[in-house]
Amino acid sequence: MPQTICFISDFGLDDAWVGICHAIMHRQCPDAWIVDLAHQIEPFDIRKGAAVAAAGVYQLPDAIHLVVVDPGVGGDRRDLCLVAASGAWLIGPDNGVLLPAAQRARGIERAYALDPARLHTEKALATFHARDVFAPAAAAIACGQDPREIGSPVDPATLVVGPFAVALRDGDSLAAEVIEVDRFGSLRTSVTAEQAATLGLPGVTLEMVVGHMKLSVPTGRTFSDVPKGEIVAVVDSSGWLTLAENAGSAYERFGVEPGAHVRVSALP
Repeated sequence: MPQTICFISDFGLDDAWVGICHAIMHRQCPDAWIVDLAHQIEPFDIRKGAAVAAAGVYQLPDAIHLVVVDPGVGGDRRDLCLVAASGAWLIGPDNGVLLPAAQRARGIERAYALDPARLHTEKALATFHARDVFAPAAAAIACGQDPREIGSPVDPATLVVGPFAVALRDGDSLAAEVIEVDRFGSLRTSVTAEQAATLGLPGVTLEMVVGHMKLSVPTGRTFSDVPKGEIVAVVDSSGWLTLAENAGSAYERFGVEPGAHVRVSALP
């Protein structure tokens, strides 16, 4: 049973919310290792939360991933615990934020709707399910509790779809989208490392249609494979095909926003 809980939220670090969740998990499962992957996600940004969670699962495929970006907290959406084929556990709201991570973890094997009463939080505060539902659920799983003891099975087909999906093959190209912009201004696309390998990366030149632009882009193993100020496509540490500018910002250069359509093919 995994003992590492990877915690992602849009809570920031100026208030007590992250620390309170840590305290709840430590109290319930002292042996768990809680790792803060990200808490500076913009408030309510489900897309960014999903991208960060998918990156976490890519690098830690057998951990518990607690993902709380939850603008509908206390409403009629479900609180979820997903068991993925990779061995990952995904805990968070049923608003799509967990789905890209589940896809990268080889799909959902089982899904459960968490029951606050079974977590001994019968009076869960409507505005703080992170403390009263998600954190106790993550701690319970970390200490070996079966998810059937804290929730009821649900059909994975009924879950809210994610804010983006992996790229699809379309003839000789891949149809994708920009999923996020990282802090260095690199544009991560929904083309996975495995899909990028089918294009011959690294070492080929790509034709990338990004929004309304058509670019001819060299590929490399890392950003410095091109001179400073030049554009390169790499598979980055998150496992996505990424359009970057060496020592600069592709986002500032091109002004492309998350959600922009992308088409990628290898040039002869």
